[in-house]
Amino acid sequence: MFKNPLFLKIILVFTLPALGILYFSTILVYDKIKFLDEIYKTNYNLEYMKVSERLIHSLQTERGLSIIYGKSKEFDEKLKEQRNNTSKNFEKYLNYVDIYTSKVALNQNLEYTIKLIQKEFYNLNTIRLRIESFDISPLEVISEYTKINDFLLDSILSIRSVKSALDFNNEFSNIYHFLIFKEYIGIERALISYSLMKGSLDKKMSEELLITQTVQSENFHYFNKNTTIKFFSSYNDYLPIELSNEIDNIRKNLEKNIETKNVDLMQWWDLSTTKINYLDDIFNKIIIDLEKISEEIQKKAFIEQNLSLVFLLITFMTLISLLFVLKNIVFRQQKSFEKIEKQKRVYELLSNTNKYLLNNNTKKELYSHLHEIISKHPSMVFSFIYDIEGKLFNDIKNSEVYAQNGILKDLLFSKLKESNDNNLLSEAINLESNIIVESFEDTNISVFFKYAKKFNIKSAAAFPIRKFDKIVSIFVIYSNENKFFDYEIEILFNKLVNDLSHTLEKFDYEEIRLKQEKELKIASFAFESSEPMLITDEEVRIINVNSAFCEVMGVEKEDLIGKNPRTFKSLHQKRDFYDNLWKELIQNNSWRGELYNTKFNGELIPLRVTITAIKDKNNNVTNYIAQYTDISEQKDRQQVLEYQATHDNLTGLPNRLLLLDRIEHAITKVVRHKIVGGIIFIDLDNFKEVNDTLGHDIGDALLVTVAKKLKEVVRDEDTVSRIGGDEFIILADNIGTTNNEARINIDVLAKKIQEVLNDIKYINGYKNISTPSIGITLFNDASVSVKDIIKQADTAMYVAKKQGKNAIEFF
Repeated sequence: MFKNPLFLKIILVFTLPALGILYFSTILVYDKIKFLDEIYKTNYNLEYMKVSERLIHSLQTERGLSIIYGKSKEFDEKLKEQRNNTSKNFEKYLNYVDIYTSKVALNQNLEYTIKLIQKEFYNLNTIRLRIESFDISPLEVISEYTKINDFLLDSILSIRSVKSALDFNNEFSNIYHFLIFKEYIGIERALISYSLMKGSLDKKMSEELLITQTVQSENFHYFNKNTTIKFFSSYNDYLPIELSNEIDNIRKNLEKNIETKNVDLMQWWDLSTTKINYLDDIFNKIIIDLEKISEEIQKKAFIEQNLSLVFLLITFMTLISLLFVLKNIVFRQQKSFEKIEKQKRVYELLSNTNKYLLNNNTKKELYSHLHEIISKHPSMVFSFIYDIEGKLFNDIKNSEVYAQNGILKDLLFSKLKESNDNNLLSEAINLESNIIVESFEDTNISVFFKYAKKFNIKSAAAFPIRKFDKIVSIFVIYSNENKFFDYEIEILFNKLVNDLSHTLEKFDYEEIRLKQEKELKIASFAFESSEPMLITDEEVRIINVNSAFCEVMGVEKEDLIGKNPRTFKSLHQKRDFYDNLWKELIQNNSWRGELYNTKFNGELIPLRVTITAIKDKNNNVTNYIAQYTDISEQKDRQQVLEYQATHDNLTGLPNRLLLLDRIEHAITKVVRHKIVGGIIFIDLDNFKEVNDTLGHDIGDALLVTVAKKLKEVVRDEDTVSRIGGDEFIILADNIGTTNNEARINIDVLAKKIQEVLNDIKYINGYKNISTPSIGITLFNDASVSVKDIIKQADTAMYVAKKQGKNAIEFF
């Protein structure tokens, strides 16, 4: 635990004691003492938020690692460490709750929520066990962890504001929405991580991602709109725009990235975790700023004392950290020589084994005698190979087991027949990876567990042996040393297993060649199936097509023979697409993807295509077989979903997502053509009163009317969008050739908008009390980002609102 650098950092950052309450000066009047007492309570509230957010952050990381449990040893080790960190953060949370309860009178909601948090956390061990046994679905994992975080967030929301602490009260709600925003980024990290691990994105995951991203947007907008400029600046200063853009690009093209494997799990995990850690830093920065407000009220005389205490604690923790680092260095030096000697002996063993591999011609000879060499190593107790090629795992009677004769072999046969539990064999087969048992005292995963002391078995390893990328056998080795199979030894044995695989492939080369010929013959029988198919020669000239292909493409078979399939090529996909297609086909002997072809009548048709290269015994291409599936209906459904994702459900206007994309294009356009573009930000004054007094139906009717009026008054090439609530944005990407001309033109347009919106006198028979507050900004280059352009217009709008509403202001 102390050897982990991450753990040392956590010790340094999070074990510093809470700031002591500044005692009250006896020279202050009673009102000041009362006020400071309230600030003191606010400090406890802030500290509770910090401790709670620490636990939330820890659970977010554990949730993300749990959803990809079993992906790799590295991630599983991270999960193990993270669970320890989560448990420690929960203990800190409980300890502070005791302090918090004794110092601050809790309201009933907060007291009840804290009890729920404790109850749910004690049930977390059950969830962890279900994760380890793969007895829980990904969405259920997310739900269980999110439930605890929801209770923690509810407890933060339940904190009662202190009556006199006006500087703090307005920020509690903003921080809560910021934490909701951060929580759903964590959920998104888990969902995308699982999809990348799984290699596919199903409908349920897509829906969950859409919900997650929507909640993110809503809560971030609330935080952006309501927090102070100082606190929002912390967000802009801490979070790199490049990181956000890279993550947004992955999210927007997730399905494509998964299909093309452009983004791997580790890359996504590092990016999303970096962003979450940045958000964690931003939260801490906001809390620190609020603490500073409190500190400024307290006596300045205690500042030096507090700084000295902090310096002393930092120095003490630094010294402790250095002690652990030095301890690790010494320990590693002691182990270094032993490791080198152990690796040397294993390397000699493997060298002898490799020489032996060259002198065998059959798998049976190879497996039967391999254990004699392994047994000569002083650290090896027993080894065997369980051959599952072409057999069921549980079919013990018919499965082949190769091992050195003796009592352990007899015991192995009897126990394999009796055992129905998971063991080294089943784990290696199910996980398709090496299984390492560092200590038999701690892990019951072998049929020899009860006999480990008797036969001096202390550690073991199981290595899947593959042939043509398919597991055909499991190689199991038992050692008389604890933790014998470390990382370096595992690499050496992996090399041996790879050599075994190559030897087995050499044995089966002729069999594989015959199998390929058989598969080609079977393919010819399957050719006249209901799926469209065609066959070409090595020069990509069509030699045959089936009737299903002719029917789909609307062409006769005799019109195609001898022609190149590029006859159906459309202009929908660029040259680079086809270059990459042939590159992959040449490298992998197959290609799978989507094509847009042109029918005989000129109609565009989307197809899912699989192209396979057929080779002769000399590895030369003789034919190409292409199989097609018409995916027109799927593409139509996809277009509907894309429209729903980029448009507002109520007004039918483009939403924020589509607006951001069009502003990006507008920036490119103004730079290329040297023109000026503009943004008009419209906020409906008194909209909340309309909803509260007349009902949401009237409010929705007002929004629909406003959308209609805006579309009537702007030009066809302008974009009218609703970005949420009562806020609309109009993008005019060509409002003039100079800044002066653009300013005049957009001012005229803004006044027309103000006029038509003020002309809305009644909504469904009710008098309309809503007026527009309008903010305007111009842009003519790429020096300002899309979000900053919107922020400028938003700022101008707020200036207009402060001027008394129903006004127009330029940024």
